[in-house]
Amino acid sequence: MTTGRPLPLPVPAPLALPASLALPASLALPAPLALPASLPLALPAPLPLPAPAPLPTPVPVLAPTSSAAPLAAPRSGQRRVPLWYAAVFPALLELPDPGAALRPLIREAQHFTSLVSVEAPNALLLEIRGSLRLFGTPECLHERIDARWRALGLVAVTATAPSTLAALWSARAGEPVVLDAPAALSGRLANLPIACTAWTEERLRTLRALGITRLGEVLRLPRDGLARRLGPTALFDLDVALARQPAPRRAFVARERFRARRDFETEIDSVAYLEQALAPLTLRCADHLRGSSCGVQSLQLRLRHRSGPLTRVHLGFASITSEQRRFTEVLAQTLTRLELRAPVRSLELVSGPLETLSAASRDAFAGSGGISRRDTAEQLVERLRARCGAQAVYGIAPVPAHRPEAAWRKVCEPVGRSGAADPPCAAPARKVSAPITGAAAGGMPRPLWLLSEPEPLPAGAAAAAPRGLRLEQGPERIESGWWDGKGVARDYYRARRNGGPALWVFQERHSRRWFLHGLFA
Repeated sequence: MTTGRPLPLPVPAPLALPASLALPASLALPAPLALPASLPLALPAPLPLPAPAPLPTPVPVLAPTSSAAPLAAPRSGQRRVPLWYAAVFPALLELPDPGAALRPLIREAQHFTSLVSVEAPNALLLEIRGSLRLFGTPECLHERIDARWRALGLVAVTATAPSTLAALWSARAGEPVVLDAPAALSGRLANLPIACTAWTEERLRTLRALGITRLGEVLRLPRDGLARRLGPTALFDLDVALARQPAPRRAFVARERFRARRDFETEIDSVAYLEQALAPLTLRCADHLRGSSCGVQSLQLRLRHRSGPLTRVHLGFASITSEQRRFTEVLAQTLTRLELRAPVRSLELVSGPLETLSAASRDAFAGSGGISRRDTAEQLVERLRARCGAQAVYGIAPVPAHRPEAAWRKVCEPVGRSGAADPPCAAPARKVSAPITGAAAGGMPRPLWLLSEPEPLPAGAAAAAPRGLRLEQGPERIESGWWDGKGVARDYYRARRNGGPALWVFQERHSRRWFLHGLFA
């Protein structure tokens, strides 16, 4: 037996107790004895366990700093920086109504974005941030919109910036900038002239008196002193231009219209058949208007032929209405004057802009469906215009002038209950809100029936009344119009023939001739 290596002692196996023998709970088996480390016992080496994999070290992810990298989507609650495209059309200022010329341009701009805002009188603002996913980079979209204006033959000065006023001021100044970084706004706006802000002349005069001609010089002024000199609105405009202050814009929304079309299997060459074919369309129009509590003041009928241009028939109403009966009556009167130049293959009914139908426009005694059973003066005007033509029936409104022929004018609609008249059919003139009365301010009666041109009367004695007339009242002297080259100097009288109507006559003061100018009822 060698003594160089100690032999391991055998570990006794635990005693196996019979199943029937139960030890009390208080008697516990002794724990295995712990062998001291000094004993020369050789125990078997434990099996090596694999080392646990090290946990990955967290690596911070940095946002890309390259301008070509795509921007991350904004987190919830984070405000998205808008991007505005401004287009200024200088040629529109030469038109009498620049706003009307902007409307077709708005429809063109809505091909690129749904948020189009009008900046009167000759500019449009488009929010294009949401359109970049469809059209690419801001430079690409900017160029596509510019190409649209060039295709229409328009000269537009454009700019793109992260704020409305920055884009608008740059376009007004003729700086075609495309800028997407709000931090660079102050540097790009610094060289713009102060006139591009379209501030009041008094505010611009104040800045020029201080020797300030550029926006950069305005931005370097103390805010407190600037607010005292120019007012808080100037500070607000500057903050909006620098994208420090949000400035929501109202999007242009086209007014709703009703539109319905009907195609025919066979061509129609009779006006009577057209009236029957239009009945379902007018019913649908009336139902749509009543459902939306709106009305219209005009309808347009478009007739399509096999070849050639459309035939357009205009239907006008004296007031806003949604009644099918009025549609049908005016349509029937208008179609009686229509001559078809070719058979009709299809027709389309298009309404004017939908107007809110006020309670005053409805009849309190209307039947079911809101259809009035009573005829009004407005409906009479509608039928007369449909039969005789729109220019054959008109109203009159007074004008503050002394000359009788210049003291009234034509209006498209009769004077309403409030006494106010609608816009004139002919050249505009000054109008007053007072209704026409039968007497002048001095008490001399005035006739409502004036002749278009005064008619000369048979001459009598030099200063006496005209032959066959008896003067009853007067004279009323009128001398006016010398400033426009149509001066008059007349003495007016109320006269009467034997057993005839009362007449309104005058004698010219210079020639002493007599004229008939009007008739009393």
